[in-house]
Amino acid sequence: METVQPQPIGFSSEKAQQVLDKHNIDVLIAATPVNVFYTTGMPTLHVAPNPILYVLANQFPTLSLVRRDGKEYAVTWMVYQSTKKWTWVDEVTGTVSPQQTMEAVCNKIAEWGLSDKTIGLESLMPRYQYDFIRQRFPQAIIVDADRAFLDMRLIKTAEEIDRIKKSTRIAEKAILSVIDAAKEGITDNELLQIARRTIIDEGAEGWDHLTMGLGTSDPEAPGLGYTVKRGEINRIDIGVVSKGYISDISREFVVGDLPEGAQEHMDNLIKVQEFLEQNIKPGVNTVQLYKEAKNFGKSLVKRGMVFVTVHSLGLECEEVHLFSPMRSLDIAFEEGMVLDLEVWQSYRNFNLVGIEDCYVIRASGVERISSLDKQIFVR
Repeated sequence: METVQPQPIGFSSEKAQQVLDKHNIDVLIAATPVNVFYTTGMPTLHVAPNPILYVLANQFPTLSLVRRDGKEYAVTWMVYQSTKKWTWVDEVTGTVSPQQTMEAVCNKIAEWGLSDKTIGLESLMPRYQYDFIRQRFPQAIIVDADRAFLDMRLIKTAEEIDRIKKSTRIAEKAILSVIDAAKEGITDNELLQIARRTIIDEGAEGWDHLTMGLGTSDPEAPGLGYTVKRGEINRIDIGVVSKGYISDISREFVVGDLPEGAQEHMDNLIKVQEFLEQNIKPGVNTVQLYKEAKNFGKSLVKRGMVFVTVHSLGLECEEVHLFSPMRSLDIAFEEGMVLDLEVWQSYRNFNLVGIEDCYVIRASGVERISSLDKQIFVR
């Protein structure tokens, strides 16, 4: 049977040409698993059907090159025989060592006549790879290409959006399965097992994160045997990976009666999230909207700080923070971006309590991908 060549998921040679022209880069080199997957389709992610290329990357790295005219080239482990089942890149060289890999990469750059041109590298590229290229091409201009990759990835294709939508649906099913199983005395380990089983049974490859805070326990380090207690606020935050693409959803639940004031607390945070929903549109500046959202939050909450974060979703959960208390990117929102809108505030001794949902920007505003009720679930 003849193998049908795979087609790009999010990558576009036309978009790559525009981005490389914008950043004046003659050849772009992808070295991290996420960017290699994006530019080639090769199964380099940790949730691949067999993540062997990810596991063996220290011995047999997979890299890809994108020329300014959009032409691509890739290098991968020679033993891997299924390249044509995964990638649309026509020319792929097999190697059996990091040395051979870097020789192949540099030989291709020289063959393309780019030895003294501008080469874009990821800041997370392994040091030995950077040094190899730097020493081989002393006349080249080496530039940080992280923003170039981001510019290619921020606007999602219809296929990418569909994958994130499926990931979101599965994450929500996993959250509901945890809430449905919640009862006094059940442990975080038992609830995590339920979430994992649901994710796999629903057809996802795995999870990006399983954050769970029962009562006062640390949500970033679940699995220590903490149990659900009546009247405590519990948080479950799940990111599912579906065909490489990631969602990010969180909800709170209580077994028994809601703590006094919890409903009002959540209502205010939902209002801030809805403020974002109403005001995110193509062309709106991220920095300006962040200031407005913070001020709106302060008008509702008289004590404490409201944490407002908007980050893009894709092959990474926090692909980039468009704005947050930690950092902001001064750009305009664009149609086709997929976002996570999250609003948090500490509540008594229950750590951060809040709301988090997925959205895609359309021409007229945002479309909510999530479907779960926003209120605290009561069991």
